[in-house]
Amino acid sequence: MSSTTNRHAVGAAVAWVVFVAQAPFVYAGLLVYAWNTNGDPGGPLALPAMCCSLTCVGAALVPLLFVPAGWVGEITAKSGRLHMKLLVAFAVAAVLAMAYVAGLTVLTDGPTVVGTLLLCLCGAGAVLGPTAAYVGIIHRRLRTSSSNLDL
Repeated sequence: MSSTTNRHAVGAAVAWVVFVAQAPFVYAGLLVYAWNTNGDPGGPLALPAMCCSLTCVGAALVPLLFVPAGWVGEITAKSGRLHMKLLVAFAVAAVLAMAYVAGLTVLTDGPTVVGTLLLCLCGAGAVLGPTAAYVGIIHRRLRTSSSNLDL
């Protein structure tokens, strides 16, 4: 496996782990929302079920969202610093996430326009952490491999 493929595979794995690690925070937000609206807070298996569903969604998002955003960030800011790669990758990831969320709400006959916009913003926010982890890992491993070549 080449160093580029290895770097991106490690970054993808870390992005998936970070995405799944967000499950308790998403669950806590949904629980607070349910309590404020007198909704059903779920049963004792709500958190494990959410972790399982985010595991599956995260596995699908790695090749569909995190890897393309990381590649575009790396290619456009080839000799740039980490913050430029992050900005470009964040923009690409946010646009892709909003497109996927909007497509799913249209396909499932989801909420109104305002609800769809709110879901798009939540989707864009949910992918920023894993995207930052992905870009940070590939940037760090690139720096490490290039400094080893200088020796």
